[in-house]
Amino acid sequence: MSDRPKGVVTYKSPVNPIAEEAKQHQRQEQERLAAERAKRAERPVPNRICYAELYEQWVANGRGKLPKCNRCRATLRWEENHVCPGFIPKYRTDGLSRDERMEKRKAGWDDWDDDQCDPTTPGDADPMRHEAETSETRDQVVIEGMTEEEYLMKKFGYIPSLEDFEE
Repeated sequence: MSDRPKGVVTYKSPVNPIAEEAKQHQRQEQERLAAERAKRAERPVPNRICYAELYEQWVANGRGKLPKCNRCRATLRWEENHVCPGFIPKYRTDGLSRDERMEKRKAGWDDWDDDQCDPTTPGDADPMRHEAETSETRDQVVIEGMTEEEYLMKKFGYIPSLEDFEE
């Protein structure tokens, strides 16, 4: 047999270099895994994973219309991530009761534009006075950003009159 003494290996330094190397490797591995988790958390999960049961039903039913969110009624597209804003009311929320809305509606029934018939109301009651004051007529037609005269000049090179169309 050998003449060498048997026993436990001791280090001159109180720090075990093999154990320190293993601890450092384990810290690096934990940091790497934490970075990967953070990177995955930044990337949104697609709806086909979030709503897996709904996706399976959609595929089983022949891939018809895309389903809608039960809360906000938005269409769930499978490769996007749906961030639900919450319940969105389907009907008006102006705070008026049904009776107040009906009164408002009935008030609008009697409010028709009678300015062309009634010269006592302000507005378009007197188109001739408006034309005399501003030298613009209300019946000018604006075509493609031009007045009727500019359009006819561009199209024909002159402004046609009724005599041009008589035979």
